[in-house]
Amino acid sequence: MIQNKFDDLAKWMAIPIGFTLPISTAADNILLYLALLFFLLGGHYQLKLRTLAANPVAVATLLLVSALLLGGLYGNATWSEVHHYWRKYASLLAILFLIPLFQNQRSREYALNGFMLAMALTLFLSCVIATGWFADHGWFQGSMDNAFVFKLHITQNVFMAFFAYALALKAKYAVQKKWRLAFGAAALLAAFNVLFMVQGRTGYVALTVLLTYFCFRWLRWKGLALAVLAGISVVCAGYFLSATLSERVDLVFQETSAWKPGHGAISSSGLRMDYWTNSLHIIHDHPLLGVGTGGFEKAYAGKIQGTNMAPSNNPHNQFLLITVQLGVVGLGLLLLLFFQQWRTATGLPTLFEQDMARGMLLTIMSGSLLNSLLLDHAEGLFFAWMSGVLFAGYSAVRHRQ
Repeated sequence: MIQNKFDDLAKWMAIPIGFTLPISTAADNILLYLALLFFLLGGHYQLKLRTLAANPVAVATLLLVSALLLGGLYGNATWSEVHHYWRKYASLLAILFLIPLFQNQRSREYALNGFMLAMALTLFLSCVIATGWFADHGWFQGSMDNAFVFKLHITQNVFMAFFAYALALKAKYAVQKKWRLAFGAAALLAAFNVLFMVQGRTGYVALTVLLTYFCFRWLRWKGLALAVLAGISVVCAGYFLSATLSERVDLVFQETSAWKPGHGAISSSGLRMDYWTNSLHIIHDHPLLGVGTGGFEKAYAGKIQGTNMAPSNNPHNQFLLITVQLGVVGLGLLLLLFFQQWRTATGLPTLFEQDMARGMLLTIMSGSLLNSLLLDHAEGLFFAWMSGVLFAGYSAVRHRQ
């Protein structure tokens, strides 16, 4: 049947997005649009709608997307500003057409393995760059002291933190000892890459959260104590042995200590403090429904008028951005989506997929404290693509068991 062929094509366009995500924005955009096109041509709309209606993550996603669309109909934002934010959040729609496509276990495995392969390539090249072998060639973006490859250092460090966690899961669930050792060693190398080879403080936070959760999930309270001990040991060793890490940590303390409310910061940490405090003031003025989708920049400009503070179109915190735009209603819908993902992860078919889903969620939630990750193309698509692939395996029967 021709419609089944189109659905198969949609799936085979969506699978390699995992590989292109850490590597090429152009490639994953092309694949995403082709997957959507073939999905629409595939028909079977009633079946697809029933699949989505039975999936709590899909329902929560639809509610959040609907709120973002409705949020563009009020407030003082121009249509250009509204459209800009709509385009940024459009990747969330991928969850809704990926869930029906990835009902097959093998297709999910292909997709996840593609992401793992791309990150393994990124890790290898990052290590090569860190040696300085390609210092004079300019083939890659990074340098010896900041060895990022295809994406910017913030994005690579977020992805690499999750990759380290995924490798640790591979080691945990591997049957043969040789694979446990291989995956474990690779996980340590990926974690080392995050902490000592690439400058991305968001990645540091994500890795810390993922390490803590992994240890707790593995050994419960003993694991939590182990994670705290390991974290303190790594931080102390890294601080005294790595000039790059110690400089980054010292810089954060210096910038936050020097920050003064309303004085107009120029440092990275100081600017974030300005963004956050002013965003909270806007939320205080518009608590219920916010200033509308796309209204952040204009509302922020009004709040800092007459001061020396720099303008911004992004508070570098996803929770604040959603609350400024859609009020506590929007924040509630975002948290509902995260809650449904955490809760329904138990309905996924394997322990590996359950842990992957919750690790992905922790990566996004922790990273969203320092950046508006759903607004960024790579991180936003990572969240949507991973959510669509992983939660396609949800079963209400397994969830109730």
